[in-house]
Formats: sequence, structure tokens, C-alpha cells
Amino acid sequence: MNKLALFILLFSCLSYGQDIAYYNTYSDFESGKNYVMFGDHVAFRAKPDTTSKAIDVLPIGSEIQILEKATQTVLYNGIASHYYKVKYKDQEGYVLGALISLGQKEKGTSKYFYTYSKKDDSYYIVIRHLNEALEINEVTSELETLTFSVELYDNKGLEDVDQIIYINYLAEACGVEGGGIYFFEAHGTMTKAFSISQISDAGVYWFHEELVFPNDTDGVEGKLVYKKEYGTYHDEATNWVEVNTVSRELQWIDGEIVPKLNTEN
Repeated sequence: MNKLALFILLFSCLSYGQDIAYYNTYSDFESGKNYVMFGDHVAFRAKPDTTSKAIDVLPIGSEIQILEKATQTVLYNGIASHYYKVKYKDQEGYVLGALISLGQKEKGTSKYFYTYSKKDDSYYIVIRHLNEALEINEVTSELETLTFSVELYDNKGLEDVDQIIYINYLAEACGVEGGGIYFFEAHGTMTKAFSISQISDAGVYWFHEELVFPNDTDGVEGKLVYKKEYGTYHDEATNWVEVNTVSRELQWIDGEIVPKLNTEN
């Protein structure tokens, strides 16, 4: 088996062999399932209409049960969002789907909620961090692929970082981005720290970036190790593969990764 085919096989196994919840920008909330609110001070309405009476006001993180999707929509953050009939405590009413979190992550006193928005033809991940003081910090970044998981880690040995959120793209086909975005949370503030690219086209090329953290295998204390490999498969008959690799140590200083890299191929 040539190196490129082996790389694609391993990459596929890593993508599909884990029990990870993937989200996308075209799925609905499921009836009968519980979710939490992404929005804060959200109007819980008697009818699926912006002029309808508010039964209650729901804070961020409120748990609701989806009953059904209404036909009425409202344009919110660039998306035609449906109202959903939901149950909150012992009451039934309606909330806008754009204000429901796709999921929730929690570690210590920190909670994370996430959804997406759209501007022009681009989609964005929107993450809210709720800290112990119930303060909300929000960060947004453009999505390269519309199917992704949200993974939460500790600081992985990186000083002056409390938690790490990783948006992990699912490469559903050749030529589709399979990298992701790292967000670092430190001192109650969340920052977009780094994006990596992982993409391949079977029998043609591959491009793979990664960050190695201090607590990872082959990690370096106090450092982030940036690795990049890109290659081209020229001829199957002679197993002609051209491979280029890059490795560099970086640091997290004053809220950013330095030195800044030009990661273009």
C-alpha cells in the first residue's frame, strides 16, 4: 500500500472510529430530546410569533425539551430559523431555534454553549463561555466545513490556559477540509488561538497540520510544536511520492501564539 493510501486509511479510521457527536448547519433539533438555551433572556412565547405574549424569560443554559418544529420562521443571524414548541419545567411554549444550543460542554465552573450564524455565503461557529460569575464571553470564527464536532480539553500542559475547545471538522469526501480550530480559555476570556488544515485528494496529494501540546506524546514542556506534512503522489507504478515536512516550536504568550506562522502550502 502506498504512503498516501495508508495516510487516507488512517485518517478515515481516526475520523469515524470515535464515538463523537457531529453537528452540521442543516440538521434539526430532535423531538423528545432535551437541549439547553444558547441565548440569554430569551422570550418563551405562547405562540410562534415575535408579537406573542412571553410566558417566561429563559436564561442561558436553561434546559428545555423539544416537542415539535413549527412552520414559522424568523431571520436571525443570517439564517431563516424555525420556532420550536418546547417544554420548560411544567410549561409549554415556543422559542426560536437559533437561540437553542447545539450542545453543551462543561468542565469545573465553566460551561460552553454553541451554535452557528451565517453572513453572505459563509457559516460561522459561535461559542459562548459562561464562567463562575455568570459572565458570558462570546467568540466567533468562520467554518471551513459545515459538519464538525466540539471537543473540550484541559490545558494539556500549556501554562496560562485553563481549557481548550477544539472545533474538529469532519472530512466527508476527498478534497474536503478535515482540520479544525483551537480556542483557548484563560482567566475567563476565550480566544481563537489557531487553525489547522488537514485535506487530501486520493492519488493526488495530502496536506496535514497539527499542534502537539506539552502533555501529548512527543510534547515539549512549555511549548506548542507545530508540524506540517504535505506531499504529492506522482506515479503509482514506481511508488513515486514527494513529501515535505515542517516542524517548529511555538509559545503561548500574552494571549496569542508566537511567533506567527505563514502556514500556506
